[in-house]
Amino acid sequence: MRTKALLCAAALAAGAAACMAQNVYSLNIVGYVNVPLATGFNLVANPLDNGTNDLNSLFPNAGFGDVIYAYSGGTFNQSAFLGSWSPDLTLVPGGGVFYQAGAPFTNTFVGNVLTGSLTNPIPAGFSIISSQVPISDTLENLLLPANFGDVVYYFRGGTYVQSAFLGSWSPDLSPAIGESFWYQAGTAISWTRTFNP
Repeated sequence: MRTKALLCAAALAAGAAACMAQNVYSLNIVGYVNVPLATGFNLVANPLDNGTNDLNSLFPNAGFGDVIYAYSGGTFNQSAFLGSWSPDLTLVPGGGVFYQAGAPFTNTFVGNVLTGSLTNPIPAGFSIISSQVPISDTLENLLLPANFGDVVYYFRGGTYVQSAFLGSWSPDLSPAIGESFWYQAGTAISWTRTFNP
């Protein structure tokens, strides 16, 4: 038993020395986020970049018959989970979808936090967007740009809650991590920020 413990300690010391000798550093911030989904419709965002960001990797434990509705260019694209997502759409950080769940569950997102200079284009009209970084804060503190009269709509508890930009966001609500929202923009704008934690 003592020999086994000494061998383990020696192996750990050798591994630590090898890592220090190689000067291995990681610039990535890797993590996970648990996002609870209610039965029925949920506005969901992907808070982390997992490399592919496809539905099969983002929602592998979806309920049979769950449906995702992705909105783009004035129309919805639909994907259903029948053992796997078909079609297998992508959901990048900064975007969002309507997720129709047959039963409540918690989805775990795993991946890298986006850092550096980030730009999220927001088209004129309606779009579903989210923060590109996993932070919950007010729209003002998240530096969400707006033109006078732009409106944000959250879908919470089966109903819409809105915030309008009238020189400042009123009320200045905070999206949760992993929550997307509708943005009604009078003209196209870009949500640009630098995130270097």
